[in-house]
Amino acid sequence: MKNALTCLVLLTLLCAPSAHAAGPLYYDKAAIDSDTTWSGTVVLRGQNTVKKGATLTIEPGTVVKFVWIDDDGDNIGDGELNVEGRIIARGTKDNNILFTSGQENPKVKDWTFLMISVNKDSLVEYCTFEYAFTGVQVHYSTATIRNNIFRNNFEGVRFSTTDVMIANNYFTGNTYGIRYESRGSKTTVTKNLFKGNEYAFFPVQKCSSTVRIFGNDILDCERYYVNMGYNQREELDYTNNWWGTTDPGEIASGMFDAGKDETLGRVVFEPFLAGPVPGCGVE
Repeated sequence: MKNALTCLVLLTLLCAPSAHAAGPLYYDKAAIDSDTTWSGTVVLRGQNTVKKGATLTIEPGTVVKFVWIDDDGDNIGDGELNVEGRIIARGTKDNNILFTSGQENPKVKDWTFLMISVNKDSLVEYCTFEYAFTGVQVHYSTATIRNNIFRNNFEGVRFSTTDVMIANNYFTGNTYGIRYESRGSKTTVTKNLFKGNEYAFFPVQKCSSTVRIFGNDILDCERYYVNMGYNQREELDYTNNWWGTTDPGEIASGMFDAGKDETLGRVVFEPFLAGPVPGCGVE
């Protein structure tokens, strides 16, 4: 009897599901309403929300994949993560967190965004964002976006009405590096590397120099360094950045502002730096 019981216990253990064999976490238009930690692979379908009062912590090496669906037919993937609570996505230099398309052959706009909305003290650090409409959007919030890679997105970062530190990031292969409407934002953008984007900055409207943009390397834009939106009338301060040249005429040619359309404000870029910024980009 004892031997039979022992065999039964062993058989039960062998047949039990193994935590190590578990597949990825899967969320389908879910609401996360309590503190949650992600690791491994996480698959998101549709609009997923971290509710107010909840904190989502994402551990180094986590891969977050967004399933392609397009319910509204606008050719933008509907996968998104909307954080109304708080997010702490802290990877490491050698072990980034990856936000990416779930498609076998990914392309720009396969998913919508990570949106940080109406919350305080979120952190996004040592993450990579690719194939999104916008990698990270921040609105009515305080946040730090530091040491991340934004590549092959329509927009790397978008913000409005917010207090956010955007520092030591690398923007490459995006249509827009940063798109913003300051609307009173007290945002600082410094020590970032912009290289090989179509546009580095797109101040759309209601922008002012409460957004401080200085000490960045802004290089090799396919079209313009700064593309003023059609409703942007106020001049903007982009002084003390490195534009890859010391020729003021060459820098001015890379600005879509009052010099090309008199209805727009002017990009003030002088004085500019005479060489690359030490420690610019991901540290």
